[in-house]
Amino acid sequence: MKLAYLGPPGTFSQEAAIAYAGGNMDILKSYPGIDAVIRAVEKKEAEAGIVPVENSLEGSVNFTLDLLRHSNVLIRGEIALAIRHFLLVQKGGQLGKIKQIYSHPQALAQCRQSLSGLLPGIPVRQTGSTAEAARLAAEHPYFGAVASPRSAVHYGLTVLREDLQDEKGNVTRFLALALQDALPTGDDKTSLLLGLADRPGSLHGLLGIMAGYGLNLIKIESRPIRGVLGKYIFFLDIEGHRLDDKVAQAIKEIENKALFLKILGSYPQAAGAS
Repeated sequence: MKLAYLGPPGTFSQEAAIAYAGGNMDILKSYPGIDAVIRAVEKKEAEAGIVPVENSLEGSVNFTLDLLRHSNVLIRGEIALAIRHFLLVQKGGQLGKIKQIYSHPQALAQCRQSLSGLLPGIPVRQTGSTAEAARLAAEHPYFGAVASPRSAVHYGLTVLREDLQDEKGNVTRFLALALQDALPTGDDKTSLLLGLADRPGSLHGLLGIMAGYGLNLIKIESRPIRGVLGKYIFFLDIEGHRLDDKVAQAIKEIENKALFLKILGSYPQAAGAS
């Protein structure tokens, strides 16, 4: 078994993959992008892949949602990971010597207020991952990186500040993607993707079906259809497994009324992920 994750080593996706693998780092394999992780699963290079999908401060990772629409992978599991951002520099580095700050756009957004107060006026630069930012800081004495504690160890960096995130309750939800979803456990979640007719009451009708079957709608989010202004698709998370009677009946009724419906997977709910 191989478990793909969004790399390079030191990313929070690696932290989530380690948690999902029960601490077994030998099965982990790094890939350079979310799309690359999904392709690895589709090509059976990895049995499963770990990608970020939502942050409690900055919302959904839209690239992941867009890829799920067109991929044949399913959600097998989820991981809720508490995110702590550290300010890292070369050994011997000092706060007053930092001339540029690097990190992934999500990390920078999660630390926006802290960084502006700590390093006012210092330019902020985006990187493909927090680990890439740590690598750059390891190579340049005047660069600071916002990254994970594991990145500090991996790249031999000094921690100048801990817990830069603007809110203490900073949690990122990661998905475990595979070619098959999970069997029922009794404490499950089902994710759906669907399109609705552009007419009054269509969304109300969808919600009415959920209510009629007594299903708890955990999340609903709209995303624009790329290239078509004013047209949207909907992502839904509901409590229950697609094989549960009530869930299966509701999905069948929704499918009859929706323009299209795709089951993204049923999987065990992770503590703190709702």
